[in-house]
Amino acid sequence: MRKRVGAFSFVVLVGLLSVSMGAIQSINVNYIDSSYTAAGGALTLSDAADVVVEDTSGNQTTYANGSFTMATTLASDLSAGGLAYGSFTGGSLDFWDSGANSLLSGNVQTLNLTEVFNNMGILAGEGQFVVTGGSLAGDFALPFGDIVQITFQVSPPTLSDFSADFKGISNLTITPVPEPATIGLFTLGSLFLIRKKK
Repeated sequence: MRKRVGAFSFVVLVGLLSVSMGAIQSINVNYIDSSYTAAGGALTLSDAADVVVEDTSGNQTTYANGSFTMATTLASDLSAGGLAYGSFTGGSLDFWDSGANSLLSGNVQTLNLTEVFNNMGILAGEGQFVVTGGSLAGDFALPFGDIVQITFQVSPPTLSDFSADFKGISNLTITPVPEPATIGLFTLGSLFLIRKKK
């Protein structure tokens, strides 16, 4: 029985490795010009940027002189106690290489931004989008992506809500959402390995 459990664990882990090797782990862009217009609640990130793609093996591919654009709209201003907090919905995001070829495009579903420290001019947040195209779309199996980290250094730094315009510099990291089957296999493989050790 132990040999069967061990063999099954090995097969599950090999299966997981073959599914995940070379797949995208994250896509990053930094120092993106950003602006928010209170009239209409439009948040826009648009700039030339190096697009850095990291795979699950830790290898990085840099698309030098690429570009990134994201546009979304404030759905609700939930700011309180002098700290800005906003929920944004709708809009799009797009990554391009230097030849204006689409690397990844999607529709923004949610983006939540909060002021990290009062009067320090730093916003941070997370969200989710649906992949609609681009040469890297095949690595987004569901096809959903998470905006796992977005940070803004804004000016003026005295935000208390989203009632006034601001400009800023943003950094963004996105990741694919793992398939439920992959998560299930990983959990199952881990349980068998734990059981085998006991």
